[in-house]
Amino acid sequence: MGSYCSIQFDELEVCISKSVVPDIFCAIFQEADRLVRRSRDEDDEDPDVVYEATRDVVLARLDLLGCTNTVVKERLAAWLEAERATWEGYVANDREWALETAQALRELTPEEWYVRAPEVLATRYEREEPVDVIDRHMRDHNDSWLWFDGYGSLVGLRALLDACHDVKVVTLDITALIGGGWLDKDEKVCETRREADVLEPRPLAPTVVLGEGSSDIRVLQRSLAVLFPERQDYFSFFNHAELSVDGGTTYLVKFLKAFAAARAPFRMVAVFDNDTTGLQAYRQVSTLRLPDNIIVVRLPDTELAKAYPTVGPQGRHVVDVNGQAAGIELYLGRAALTADGELRPVRWTGYNQAARAYQGEVEAKTEVESTFLDALATFSNPADARAAFPELVSVWEAIFRAVERSAESAERKLHGRVRAEA
Repeated sequence: MGSYCSIQFDELEVCISKSVVPDIFCAIFQEADRLVRRSRDEDDEDPDVVYEATRDVVLARLDLLGCTNTVVKERLAAWLEAERATWEGYVANDREWALETAQALRELTPEEWYVRAPEVLATRYEREEPVDVIDRHMRDHNDSWLWFDGYGSLVGLRALLDACHDVKVVTLDITALIGGGWLDKDEKVCETRREADVLEPRPLAPTVVLGEGSSDIRVLQRSLAVLFPERQDYFSFFNHAELSVDGGTTYLVKFLKAFAAARAPFRMVAVFDNDTTGLQAYRQVSTLRLPDNIIVVRLPDTELAKAYPTVGPQGRHVVDVNGQAAGIELYLGRAALTADGELRPVRWTGYNQAARAYQGEVEAKTEVESTFLDALATFSNPADARAAFPELVSVWEAIFRAVERSAESAERKLHGRVRAEA
């Protein structure tokens, strides 16, 4: 006999795995989700050990893995089309035993699958007699239409979670594996698997974030942990300081070319500043034929930067500095940018001949960052932190969207290769 771990929607067991925790189960959790709590079995003195996250958090993580609602619907429609073709082929060859299933597939639609899935999932071990042919196939233990993408797959889990609107939390229960001796009670399952799989784009390797310099990386890394802690294990950060790696737009462009030439297998996202130099480099890189796993974004335009005080040879003016002087410091909140009751101005530093535009940066950049990091450390509630730093939230939302698009494309291509090889 073996022991099992399970994925649960609230108290409902969705799928199981014998003796091991599959990577696809670990992929939707991070180590901070681990809980050790009193056993639900009153006769059991050993605690339950689980990983648990809210439905919305798991959906956001699945998006980062490319298992978006759009991909799932495409996969379900493709599966249904293929199944219909297969069974219609049986009928065309006078296989009478196929008539009933072929007719059921004609009646089944993606929308009908989503309607039926919650009830089938909740009662699949209770009801002995199916209500119709579709119901029978969805409850089939060997080739269930409920798991159209394969038992326990991330796409299948996403489809079921999309269908089950009332689910509050998703849980990975590893209690039985610990009790059965398959896992050490203190083993950090998700952390260990993610580190071991660091060079593999799917499904556990984090996306590597690159910036123009160490200050950009420092801000992004610390802000992710506070603003979106439920996604921090899904990203790692290029460390300029560790080996004294040079920074700046020129070097960032060179790094991207080098990673592309080396065919680096992991997913990465390069974040360029929203200033003259950064925008010029972003446009340059955007013309390169980079592989799909190398993503390029720039800091987004903000309302704050649309009317920002500046200082230059022509005096003081309030202008739109998006695209000319919006470095990472302009995304650290009004409080950090304010000194003596006024916003610290952007100072124009020179003219970029190639871009035909002036370049600028906010005064006292180091003080702005230091004030921001001190303020960031005071927040314990992510919602409060997001309300305090809306510009930085827009940065992370832009990164999330870019990674989701890349992962979604990779998921489609991977599925296409698998189907072609099959």
